Amino acid sequence: MDEQQALEEIRLIKSMLEKTRKATAESGSIFLFWGVLITLALAGNYLLAFFKKYDWIWLDWLIVAGIGWVYSVVYGIRRRKKDPVRTYMQAAADHLYFACGAGFLLVGIILPWLKVYSHEAITILIASLSGILFFVMGGTHEWPVLRWFGLVWWAGAVAMSFLHGNSRILLYTVLFVALFLVPSWLLRSKFKKEQGAA
Repeated sequence: MDEQQALEEIRLIKSMLEKTRKATAESGSIFLFWGVLITLALAGNYLLAFFKKYDWIWLDWLIVAGIGWVYSVVYGIRRRKKDPVRTYMQAAADHLYFACGAGFLLVGIILPWLKVYSHEAITILIASLSGILFFVMGGTHEWPVLRWFGLVWWAGAVAMSFLHGNSRILLYTVLFVALFLVPSWLLRSKFKKEQGAA
């Protein structure tokens, strides 16, 4: 391989990485949608617990999951129509998002409903999956701050294991706002800024 060919391959790799970064920044809107939706579900959870309507909490989360999955499927179909050619990195990112989304559904709703473990473990398991999501995103897209978000999610999962009840949910809510809503907003803002510059 000569120097010119090597430079061309490096340019191609950088171009693919930049295209994937833009697609990921655009997907900040889907993360932001999920963030707002889950924030509403957390608020609903608090209200239902306050009024001692514990049996309705599952319905709150099922409705949120249903709305979120329907929106995500429609969003994904529209995105593919708009940009039918995807890089390998975009395909890998889509698989990561789907896998983590399915994992959130499993560990947050289905497995506790099947009584595999107590509802007390849900926030710890969700935080662990969130750590995987952000750490891998940070690595594949070369955004170190996202890797740090992943590490903090994992530290939060460990910290929550020492807390119980409302203290655990409060810590999870703080982690969620700081490590899910904020990065989603940053990704969306980055996309908007890049759209304005283009």
